[in-house]
Amino acid sequence: MKRALVPLLLFAAALLSACAGKQAAPAEYQPVRQLPPQPQEVSPKTRAQLHTDLATGYYERGQMDVALQELGEAVVLDPTYAQAYNVYGLVYTVLREDAKAQQNFERALSLAPNDPEIHHNWGWYLCAHKREREALAQFDLAIRDPLYRTPEIALVNAGRCAQELGETRMAEQYFRRALSSQPGNALASYGLAVIAYKEGRYPDARAYMRAVMQTNSPAPESLYLGMCVERKLGDRQAELSYVSQLRNRYPKSAETEAINADRCE
Repeated sequence: MKRALVPLLLFAAALLSACAGKQAAPAEYQPVRQLPPQPQEVSPKTRAQLHTDLATGYYERGQMDVALQELGEAVVLDPTYAQAYNVYGLVYTVLREDAKAQQNFERALSLAPNDPEIHHNWGWYLCAHKREREALAQFDLAIRDPLYRTPEIALVNAGRCAQELGETRMAEQYFRRALSSQPGNALASYGLAVIAYKEGRYPDARAYMRAVMQTNSPAPESLYLGMCVERKLGDRQAELSYVSQLRNRYPKSAETEAINADRCE
């Protein structure tokens, strides 16, 4: 409620001079004094969103205990805020508390059944728990939403999930769609490189690996695949370049240990 302004001070009454008919000067004018504006009260929903955003940041940094504290604040402020339960699901998945993760994802979807981000994260959980067919259905729901801001992420994860099922052509289609959505996507390129390599299309695999190697820190499995591609193509210099990067960047990785094991199949 707005507070009433302090009223104007009344001008002093003009005094009539008894001498020579002169009129006294009026009293000095006093300006209006305004009270400082009062801050608007932040709604519980907005505060719940702020706590959820903080929790997301802590989740991304691996601070799950602090993330849980922030999420607890969020759901107290607004028990119907779906994104809080969505992030709860992610946190509990990392903590391997599957029952709590599933419960929170389902709660999030019951509150926001059309939210593509929740569908994607639920799909990611399902695929990680060997429920690939259900996962692909969730990914497709996210991808079909025209307002979904990062369809390439769902497309790549759908491609990986299809690979787990042994659905190579389906996986390839998802990866190609990811590249169409975001040209140069390294994860999609890696997925296509894996498929090409397994099918003996080594020049195609090499071409896809170029996009992978444009990232700042290629993963050890990417470097190992690149090494195997060049080994199959007989390019010893290129092969040694991948070997050198593996040893320098990931000296203790399983891929580095397997360099001399001739496991390129």
